[in-house]
Amino acid sequence: MPTDHPCAKWLLNMVFIWLRMVRDNGADGWQEGGCRNAQLFAFQHSIPNEVPMKPQDPKAESITFGIELETTIPANSGVSVGGYHYGHSVHSGIDATTGQVVLAPTFHSTPWRADRDGSIITNPGTMACEFVSPILHGTDGVEHLISFVQWAKSIGANVNPSCGCHITVGVASIIGTDDHIAMGEFARKLAHIARWHSMSLYGQTGTGRHLNRYSHTLADDVESYVRLMASNATPARKSTAASQCGRGMVNFQKLFTHGVIEFRVFAGTLNTEKIMHHLATVLGLCRRAAEVECLGRFSKNKAQAKRTATAQDALRFLWDYLGWTGSKRPVALGLFGPLHAEFSNYRATAKRMCERFDSRYPSANL
Repeated sequence: MPTDHPCAKWLLNMVFIWLRMVRDNGADGWQEGGCRNAQLFAFQHSIPNEVPMKPQDPKAESITFGIELETTIPANSGVSVGGYHYGHSVHSGIDATTGQVVLAPTFHSTPWRADRDGSIITNPGTMACEFVSPILHGTDGVEHLISFVQWAKSIGANVNPSCGCHITVGVASIIGTDDHIAMGEFARKLAHIARWHSMSLYGQTGTGRHLNRYSHTLADDVESYVRLMASNATPARKSTAASQCGRGMVNFQKLFTHGVIEFRVFAGTLNTEKIMHHLATVLGLCRRAAEVECLGRFSKNKAQAKRTATAQDALRFLWDYLGWTGSKRPVALGLFGPLHAEFSNYRATAKRMCERFDSRYPSANL
């Protein structure tokens, strides 16, 4: 049939329409597959190394967050470590190289705490120390976090496989209300999204964090518990359901008592670029959960499983899903200040960690 024949032109036009539908499915359809208006087609595409960044996300700047850095520190570091959850304020330490006293950074005059943690393994001459941040937010909060990590390294802080990096977010600062019904619905959506992206979450650590009993994946029964958290009108029942979720990769146990959700998925680290990617991921997923209107199944379908077959694949889809690498998002969800400006640097670190994860755990299937 000649290409200028009317039927041929009609057929080519239909093919172009179909291809646009496939292309535009991108970050939306595969995740929110349960929506009535979700696309029927899926297309796995590669993301170029260099793509224009979407604008910063101003709403993410108001999210309050805290971070816990589990470390070991020299016994002569000059830091007084307090009890479990009742640590001592951190004002100064001894520089491991010069022996000089170095003042610890504070955030708006509020110091960090040094808590005891029995799960951290130590060597002779060191002691366990979980550094707990004050409540942080915005560009100032991110810059302060970077400064504190540099200070901790200066006094000889280190990490080992027994350490974790926990990031806690204030839910009301994300959704704009402390209404328990709204908080429960947000948690339900976040649980779905975090489970879908578990391969990229664990992958960016480069470690076997998924094998740790303090940061395990969300089990199948969590689906029923988060549904109860969203639908049950009784505060006590909501709180019970949150406790029944356990303390896995995402911890909901303090949602209805303290208004916070904790991400426990990340391995201990004092690498600034890894910490920035972890924080950006948490803020981005929270912003996405606040926006999404409907969800698919709690478990991955075949298309989702294919797209997250490796940690490297899952990482690329995470970036696209949050609008960091050219998806249909109007802004790069969760990114502002240094998190936005330094993405090209810390994305390389995350990619390298996912490569390491794939080589170490080729059958992870998270």
